[in-house]
Amino acid sequence: MDLKNYHSSVSIVICSYILGTLLLLLSLEVDLCSSLKISLLLVPSPTIAGEPVELICGYEMEGEKLYSVKWYKDDAEFYRYVPNDYPPAQNLPDIEGIKVDLFKSGNKSVYLKRVDLNSEGKYKCEVSGEAPEFKTAEDEKEMKVYVLPQEGPQITGSKTKYGQGDTANLTCISAKSKPAATLKWLINDKEAPDEFQTKYPTEIHPDGLETSRRSLQFKIDAEHFRDGNMKLKCIATSPNDFSMSTLKTLHGDRRHPFLHAYSNRAKLGSSSSSPSISANNNKIQLLYCTVSCFVVHSFTAIISTLHNQLS
Repeated sequence: MDLKNYHSSVSIVICSYILGTLLLLLSLEVDLCSSLKISLLLVPSPTIAGEPVELICGYEMEGEKLYSVKWYKDDAEFYRYVPNDYPPAQNLPDIEGIKVDLFKSGNKSVYLKRVDLNSEGKYKCEVSGEAPEFKTAEDEKEMKVYVLPQEGPQITGSKTKYGQGDTANLTCISAKSKPAATLKWLINDKEAPDEFQTKYPTEIHPDGLETSRRSLQFKIDAEHFRDGNMKLKCIATSPNDFSMSTLKTLHGDRRHPFLHAYSNRAKLGSSSSSPSISANNNKIQLLYCTVSCFVVHSFTAIISTLHNQLS
């Protein structure tokens, strides 16, 4: 092969390679532009147990024809929408925690009647185009479910009476919920110091619900009582700012010398009387008596004079 033919062959190979590459890139670009995609996936989280939830899957077909929309929970299909089937919306065999309302569900959303702890998990939306390619797009998100407490926290450990030097040792236990509520103590409507409070590990029950426990321990002195009583409050707050509280009123022992002294101080502090006011009251009473006696004496003298003249 002479040099001229060699260069000609190399040129043909290079041109063929460039042309093939351009065609490949062009086909990829066309494929990317025409592929369907999911533009929106809404899976509410956290949700509240007992409430309904709507899952939304928005998609763009980009020229493709819709074949099906399928929903999965933890990779198990529970709902599908196929336009060519009758009915198009179908609820698959029951999955624990999934109760679909078919009347409110469609090609871009699925409506769950009520959720519970079993509803927690990963939810995936899968959209497929028609034959022959059956192009598919999918996306997934996780759902958390909260269970709110049904009652306020419980306070245990209080005594009937308290006196100076006694130690208050109470425990607050939250009602079952998920996640467990956060507890805090208040003494006479002021948050108790951290050194008075002790937090214990969260208790997990067989039904999946949780409770928290926090104790309050401190030495009682005079300043803790108001009119012989002390108010202790435990507040339980859930992560969604839902809170409930329980109030406990502790009564002071009136037979204790410290409480008598504190009560007397409170009464003196609230009294409006003073020594100067008492002295003024005594002067007024003396003046009143003097004037009264003068009036009576004068009236008696006038009556006596009239009586003598008439006689």
